[in-house]
Amino acid sequence: MLIKSLKYKNFRQFKGENKIDFSCDKDNNVTIILGNNTFGKTTLLQMFNWCLYNKVMFRRQDNPDMLLNLDVAMNMYNGDLDQVMVEIVLQHQNTEYTITRKQAYKKIEGKVTGLMPMLTMSAKNLSTGGTDPVEKDDSRKEIINKIMPQELSGYFLFDTERVQNVAERKDLSEAVKGLLGLNAMGNARKHLGKVESKTTVIGGFYNDLGTHLGTEKEQRYIKEVQRAEEEITKYEEVKNNTEDEMKKYQQIKEELEDKIRSLADATKLQKEKEQLEQRRILDDNELESECDAYVKLFSDRFVFFMAQPLYKKAKEVLEDADIEDKGIRDITADSIKEIIKNGRCICGTKVENGNEAYIHLMEQLKYVPPESIGTTVANFKKEINLFNRQNRDDGFYMSLQSKIKRMIDITERINEANDRVKQIEKEIAGKEDAGKYQFRLNKTKNKLKDLAEKRDNCISTISKNKEQRDHAKKIINISVARNEKNKEINRYMAYAEAIKEWFDDYYISEEMQIREKLENKVNEIFSRMYSGTRVLKIDDKYRTTLYTKAEGSDELVTSGESEGLIRVKNFAFIAGLVDLAKEQKIQIGDKEMKGESYPLILDAPFSNADEIHIKNIARELPGVAEQVIMFVMEKDWRYAKEVIEGKVAKSYVLEKHSDTYSEIIKEDTKCQITE
Repeated sequence: MLIKSLKYKNFRQFKGENKIDFSCDKDNNVTIILGNNTFGKTTLLQMFNWCLYNKVMFRRQDNPDMLLNLDVAMNMYNGDLDQVMVEIVLQHQNTEYTITRKQAYKKIEGKVTGLMPMLTMSAKNLSTGGTDPVEKDDSRKEIINKIMPQELSGYFLFDTERVQNVAERKDLSEAVKGLLGLNAMGNARKHLGKVESKTTVIGGFYNDLGTHLGTEKEQRYIKEVQRAEEEITKYEEVKNNTEDEMKKYQQIKEELEDKIRSLADATKLQKEKEQLEQRRILDDNELESECDAYVKLFSDRFVFFMAQPLYKKAKEVLEDADIEDKGIRDITADSIKEIIKNGRCICGTKVENGNEAYIHLMEQLKYVPPESIGTTVANFKKEINLFNRQNRDDGFYMSLQSKIKRMIDITERINEANDRVKQIEKEIAGKEDAGKYQFRLNKTKNKLKDLAEKRDNCISTISKNKEQRDHAKKIINISVARNEKNKEINRYMAYAEAIKEWFDDYYISEEMQIREKLENKVNEIFSRMYSGTRVLKIDDKYRTTLYTKAEGSDELVTSGESEGLIRVKNFAFIAGLVDLAKEQKIQIGDKEMKGESYPLILDAPFSNADEIHIKNIARELPGVAEQVIMFVMEKDWRYAKEVIEGKVAKSYVLEKHSDTYSEIIKEDTKCQITE
């Protein structure tokens, strides 16, 4: 299959009508379209998706439903119509198909709305030159899916930045088998069919048996066999799907166990770090509590404690002082003057100028403050003695010392914990916490347990239905032996079942050989693209898994996959599939079924790859595909150009005029783009 051209009109940022012709040269089979991010490379790829399958994969914020160029939409008036169009011309098995999809847009009350897209197709016989339209929509879709199955479109229309990991895709077996030429045999097997399907050969024969069996009981046993076969087929499919799911979860389980083992040291350190941080919280709280207690103790006793040396010194000084003290404690000059003024003492004695009481009080004024220092000193000495008695051996200083020591100890412990936490953080920097992986592992184990139970229930149901089927068949065979017409039908059915068994055996053998060839082809290409020792395994659903040898042994274990490695793996799978489809020939009797070659259309194929892998991929692709169309960033082209430039026959450059208008400019015959 070759894609000859892509014609478009007003598709997203590509305003107006333009056409790209692709190289169909056998030797120089590469077409390059260069452009940086946001220039329209992905939009070009989506033109293929839309034209062939009526789907686009733009981000939600990029308004994927609006395909009409925004400049065109802005210049429309109410009632105006304009359209988006993409036309692909391709050649497949001596027929040239022109596939055109159009969508009209109309502006109503200021809003531009897309109408129903329309698909048309014509087929030109390259031997006769005659061209006929493909009238029916179902026929057009069938032809497109036969040429390029939609299930595999993500590989042939390869959006590197959005492509899903091959290993995570759904069952690709039917699409891959179709590309590798197994559909004819597969369709023959389906045509022969099984007992439970009346529309198949074997099912039809079995149904005919029922029409020639006379009794209602015999009819019932015919229906019982068909019912049992339906149940067996249904539960075998459920069992197979469950076992496939178990394989997937078993692989996840093994990967998680490997991951947890690799993080065992980090887990131990992480646990220690968490314990230190919890202890630190307790220490912080304890230190705060000790500080509060220290402040309270200090506030309550500080003045008395600090005054003790001063009181002691004052007492020593005053002990040696010769100060006459004839005053009365707590009696002041103001008190005496008030008594004289009142003319009577508190004891009742009359105080008059010149009498004895008056003379005595006037004499006493000489010995009370502020006139008498002796009385003041005497009172002060008594206060010192009283203070010393109250504060003697109260342990204030020892209490302060104890609390300070406690605070120092706690602070040192906190500092040590902080230092250790910092050290642990350096040691586990870049390492992940195994806790989340252990959580996922537990969920995976539970899922495996549930799946195993589901599988066992299926096996039990299948066994039960087989017993019921076999019992009903024995009774039917007895009845058949009494009817000549049924004997004849039974012979035909036996022939059909024998042919079906031969087809099954041959198909399974051929499919296994093809899958083995594909696996070898993919690994061969992968080894040339990737500088390492990993190998690829392809399961019966054509899903791929990377393995590497366990350290110190030849045992293969699943390996981790970086984003770059996944891209290389996907490229290897696509290249191997295309290469094998090109050379595959299947022999059925004396008839040889020829394989088909396919193009590769790649958006940003070298994204996130290093220089070595860019060169390896670029070197490999032209040899495995009959046609290669690549939308490449200029920074990647610098490396790819060295190894692929000789294979480039047509080249284009994307020029961005604005966010709503990009243009494709054709280069000379050979790629003349400079770095």
